[in-house]
Amino acid sequence: MIETTLETRWTDFDALGHVTHAAYPVYLDEARDRYLQATIGGFTDWPCVVAHVSIDYVREIRYPAPTVTVRTRVVDVGTSSVTFEQEIDDAVRSRSVLVAFDPDKRTSRPITDDERSRLTAA
Repeated sequence: MIETTLETRWTDFDALGHVTHAAYPVYLDEARDRYLQATIGGFTDWPCVVAHVSIDYVREIRYPAPTVTVRTRVVDVGTSSVTFEQEIDDAVRSRSVLVAFDPDKRTSRPITDDERSRLTAA
């Protein structure tokens, strides 16, 4: 598991005084990117596409929260996909699936044994 602390922005908050639902997918994406950077490399090293994201909003994060902390872990590595589970400050739970991508063929590609080991190392 990797913990990522992200600064909130003024535009992340809505008229109700809490983080708007639209900000959470951005936090989740940034944290997944940092997880990949730490384990397997950036997008040029390991191209991938998002195949699925589900988000459960459990409780609000209220203004003026200056930061949020995202906990990210890999729960499964399939033939060509990686499944992540993430939590944001016990307020949001998410599950996402990324697929390894071959940019030349414009299709999915198998995950190698080395990549599998690196993805599950954290």
